Amino acid sequence: MSLKPFLDLQRNGRLKPLLSIGAGLKSFYRLTFVAAAGESGLLARLAGGPMTFDSLVEFFTARGQGREALEAWLKMGIRLRLLHLGSRGYELRGLAKALAQPENDAALALVQEIAGLHHRLIAGTIPKIRNGSLFTLADQDGELIARSSRILEAFQVEVIRRIFPKSGTVRLLEIGCGSGIYLKHAADTNRSLTALGVELQPEVVKAARANLREWGLGDRVTVEDGDIRSRAHGERFDIATLYNNIYYFPVEDRVALLQHIAAFLKPGGFLLLTTCCQGGSLGSEALNLWGAATEGCGRLPSEEELVSQMKEAGYREVKTMSLLPGDRFIAFQAYCV
Repeated sequence: MSLKPFLDLQRNGRLKPLLSIGAGLKSFYRLTFVAAAGESGLLARLAGGPMTFDSLVEFFTARGQGREALEAWLKMGIRLRLLHLGSRGYELRGLAKALAQPENDAALALVQEIAGLHHRLIAGTIPKIRNGSLFTLADQDGELIARSSRILEAFQVEVIRRIFPKSGTVRLLEIGCGSGIYLKHAADTNRSLTALGVELQPEVVKAARANLREWGLGDRVTVEDGDIRSRAHGERFDIATLYNNIYYFPVEDRVALLQHIAAFLKPGGFLLLTTCCQGGSLGSEALNLWGAATEGCGRLPSEEELVSQMKEAGYREVKTMSLLPGDRFIAFQAYCV
């Protein structure tokens, strides 16, 4: 083999970019393959043990050239060290094996979100801008986002346990309840707590109600379909929460939103708001892009900006807590006058 082509590429400044691309391909392909394996049902199917090629052909109803396409796809998984072909057939390995476990569903959902929504955001934002348009909520899978958001669950639960009263009657209003998991954690923290969840996306409401029934909380927690901004004031609550969704509201509307929420609180009640803020991880940058590029939503706030907006909305004694070391995932606790 001649080294001349490599030397020519090096001399012309073209070798380094090619090597950089090659180094990035594996990570890109691995995340894309794992996401596809999860969405197609392969991870769930192989979690139960190895399968022969003929069994996978039947599982995927591959016909004609589809058999060759399936074999090539599986070969890609082997090359990426996500699959192994042994004497009993194809089996999971490495990252794919870990993400097939139920306890890692949030991580799998995050991979699927990265390979799908995040890819579309990065690739499609400039074409959208040039066409005078933005993304919409319909461009995302609400149930998938609810699943992937649980990646922060351990940190979120810690602040609930630290701040919520452990006993006594407490009425909670949770705005944007997602899967309902944080309603469950609140109810587990205080057995006398009752709650109302308000969720914007109908398909997520359906999933949350099913979860709450399964958890035995149907008599203590209800979930409504709707936009909190359209909900009339009436019932008063001890606590209101906004978890990881302030970016679903435009920046210029946030003071009015916070004032509207304050009117649902009893005197002395508090708002607990958590969000990624400006200057965080690469994942936070993707979230910032999503908010800025989605119609009716908004970019991530800075910590100082959100504290200022809370005070402008009439809250007092605004406290902040960093929930994730090395990142900008912040909890804001603000008391109603």
